[in-house]
Amino acid sequence: MKLNRWIIWSIVIQLILIIVTSFMFNHRKSNTTSGEFVSGTALSIWVYSQDLETSINEFQQTYPNIDVDVRYFRSSDHLFTELMAAISANAAPQLAEIKSFYGIAQLVDAGAVLPVDNLSLPEWKKLQPTFTEPFHYSDLDWAVPIGGSIPLLYYREELMKNSQNGSFSGWSEVVNAAIETNLIGNEGATKGHWGIAIDKEVPWYLKSLNVEASNGNPAENTKFDSAISMWGEWVHSLNIMKPLTHRRAASDFINGKIGLFISSSEQLQTVERYIGGKFKYNAQRLPGQEEQGIVPSIDGLIVLNSSETKVKAANSFISYMIHEKTQDSLWRSSGLIPARSDVLMKLQEEGQWSTSQKTILDSVRMFSVKRPAKDDFERWEYTQSLLEQLEQEPKLVKEVHFEDEFGN
Repeated sequence: MKLNRWIIWSIVIQLILIIVTSFMFNHRKSNTTSGEFVSGTALSIWVYSQDLETSINEFQQTYPNIDVDVRYFRSSDHLFTELMAAISANAAPQLAEIKSFYGIAQLVDAGAVLPVDNLSLPEWKKLQPTFTEPFHYSDLDWAVPIGGSIPLLYYREELMKNSQNGSFSGWSEVVNAAIETNLIGNEGATKGHWGIAIDKEVPWYLKSLNVEASNGNPAENTKFDSAISMWGEWVHSLNIMKPLTHRRAASDFINGKIGLFISSSEQLQTVERYIGGKFKYNAQRLPGQEEQGIVPSIDGLIVLNSSETKVKAANSFISYMIHEKTQDSLWRSSGLIPARSDVLMKLQEEGQWSTSQKTILDSVRMFSVKRPAKDDFERWEYTQSLLEQLEQEPKLVKEVHFEDEFGN
């Protein structure tokens, strides 16, 4: 009897040991798998937005065991060109920033990008449709928007006297202000026309100039040709825009060398910081945009083909960038319009914003969606090259026709 009882207890003890051992093995395996994602994952990110540095640093503090390697590029087109080369060489990063103007179609056709459906992003439904549509191609979404911006006309307030409505309602009023004589001569300004300058992303700003064609033809390419003609007049006929000075346009406005400046709404805080109290200025939407709609510049993140653990790490970064707190912070720190509808609504309800900031937040209702096409990058590069030639050769103003290269 005692022997039987001993046998039973022996069996019970063995079963307990088996269960405990099995639990400890599975627990260790689970921790190892989790650890491989967290502590054993290196995440390579390519970005062109310098303002993302703070968010990236905060992400690294939140996920200290993910080794983040960041490469910054001087422009979105430089990043895209390098990315296509890296894909061909099987040396692409796991994450890359992309503009809504071009790139998605080419990357998808190259089989380099993972669709958003393959990612685990519960926040996706909270993103604004006008921010996700520019990355929708072949019936799938391919990038996660983190924010956007609109083109603005910055101007010295003393030039507003040429306007009858408290803002420039047409490009003729802008021109009248730009040809006004500058007699101040301070902050390095030269006496002559106050003038106008346009920032670096010239294809976007050209597309945003709402100029009616002289023959009344509403066709998109005809409007484009009319905008090109006006661009040429500013440089060659009216002498209010210096050729090939787009990279220094922001500093020229801040330093008082020009009176009007076309740039992104993301420049607002930079302008405010560096102008200080040197002179009074303001900003408004470009004339005519309320009628034609605004094509925003959207910054998105794409996940490129990689291992499962790296994709999970990339998901963590994207989720962090579209988290409510991060989205709010991006607006307050860099002026990036939130991609999340709920964050945007909360910001619109706050009453602390300046007139320019209210203008930016209110502009979302005017957004016009630009959907991706295969020749987007080719169009972008062609437009840049065309405008560069135009600013050097006056005769091109009458010779160039955009539809000769890109018909409808």
